[in-house]
Amino acid sequence: MALSDVKIAAEAAFLSRRLRDEGLVASSSPAEIRRAIETALLFDRDRERALDEEVKRLLEKNAAAIRSTGADHAEMFRKAKKMLAEKKKIPL
Repeated sequence: MALSDVKIAAEAAFLSRRLRDEGLVASSSPAEIRRAIETALLFDRDRERALDEEVKRLLEKNAAAIRSTGADHAEMFRKAKKMLAEKKKIPL
């Protein structure tokens, strides 16, 4: 499940504090670290949402065939998402 903007901002703030406190990242601006982490998290979230939409379209296109086989829709969604993610090299 994709995170909301608020949760992403909170995760980015937590990670930036943790990285600075452990001395793993040195920066004159803590906000700069937080923004970089937040940007990466937002990018990944948006990419996963786009992947979900593509899987939904694919399943809708093949809905009749899926129904005729009696396959579980949720299981087909998971399998299709995993297959497309591997094809597009998107880590889940």
